[in-house]
Parts: sequence; structure tokens; C-alpha cells
Amino acid sequence: MTNVVTLGAAVMSGGRCSLAQALELLTPDFTPMEAAAEITQAIHGHEHDRFPLYCNGEVVKAHIRAIANVVPKSGEDGWDIESTGPGLGWARGAYNWELEDDAVLALKPQPDTRAEAAQATAISAMQIAEAARAKVEELQAALQVATEQKEKAEAQAEAAEARVGAATDNPSHRKPARKFTDNWPMLVATEMIRLARHDPETLENISGLIEHMRNFLNDEIGWRGPNDDKEMRAQIRLLLGIKR
Repeated sequence: MTNVVTLGAAVMSGGRCSLAQALELLTPDFTPMEAAAEITQAIHGHEHDRFPLYCNGEVVKAHIRAIANVVPKSGEDGWDIESTGPGLGWARGAYNWELEDDAVLALKPQPDTRAEAAQATAISAMQIAEAARAKVEELQAALQVATEQKEKAEAQAEAAEARVGAATDNPSHRKPARKFTDNWPMLVATEMIRLARHDPETLENISGLIEHMRNFLNDEIGWRGPNDDKEMRAQIRLLLGIKR
């Protein structure tokens, strides 16, 4: 049997190989007997242009291919081709049989491209889901920061108004009743979390997000948000973690 270096060189050159080398090329996908059966079937099932066979350097004709059978040499380490036709046939070992490397390698089991495509699709879906989950976590963290900042600012404002009211004892300085529309940033943050989970591509377009949020606020509280888009844009960019 040829060594690995010699066999590899033959394959890379795209040349011919002996029967023994051909069986080595099919290892470990086939046992020697399975490989011999595969080669025999290919010789019978294809013409020379699909699975070339040579005898003493010459192309084997179709009627010879039809009766050729790959078999182990009797009492020897090696392989030969015998005749399965009528009559005495030809003597074993009398001829030098060759095949083409590429044709032999084509007999090896091919990968299931459909399974690979399905696996790639599944991996892509997992990556998209992971990206959406990460965006939801970012929005939730931003919402938490915005809530804490808002509560702190409100507490500072209430404390300042209380000090002013106590100093003047004037009811006109009391803090007016809180408007329901003051909660619009919280509603916007909640809707952005929902979009990140179910329609993350929407978050790619800030201008479209502004219009979406105005319609959303109108449906929720009958108010389309602040008149100036800058305030709405700033809130959305804050939640998205955009610095500028």
C-alpha cells in the first residue's frame, strides 16, 4: 500500500491512482470490501467520462467495463480486476489497472447541504433572538436610570417648593397637581421594550420611532407628546444608549 505522503501528492495532482490507492482514498468512509463494491458499481454504472478506467495506460472499452469486477488478490495484499464474463477471462495480475483520483473521491459520502442550511438558519435565528434580548436588557437598564433620575429631580423640586412655600406661606407656591401626561417618558420606554422584543428592526429608524411613539401616546393617553421633536428624540436616544 502506498504511504500517506505519496497518496496525498497523487490526489493533489488530480492524476491517476492504482486500485490499492483508490481503496485508501475511500478510507475510512468504507471498508475495503465496501470500497471495492462501490468502485465496481461505478465502473458498471457510468461511462468513461464519468468514472474513467485504464488498463496498461489505455482507456478500457465499454464491453470490458461491463464484466470488470474489483476483487482482492488471492493470498496477497492487494486488489485486482477480474472478468465476470463467459469463458476464461483474463489472468489475475496480468494487467495494470488505474482510476482517476477525482472520480474515486466523488464516491465518498457528500454532506447533507439541507441539514447544514437548516442548522445555519437555526443559528441565525438564535443570534437574532440573542441580539433582541440584549437590546431589551439595555432598554430596561436605561429605563431604570431614567426613572431614578426623574424621581430624584422630582424630589429635589418638591423639596425646593416646600422651602419656598414655608418661607412665604403663600398657597400660590404650592406644587400644582401632577398631570397624567408627565408620565409620557415611562410609556415611551415601555413601548420601546415591547418593540425590542417583537420588532427590533423598528429601533433602527429614530425618525420613524418618533412618529410611532406619538401615535402610541395618542392611543394611550389622548396626547401626542411634546410639540418639539427634540425632546422626544432625546428621550429615545437616551433609551437606546446613543451618546450623541
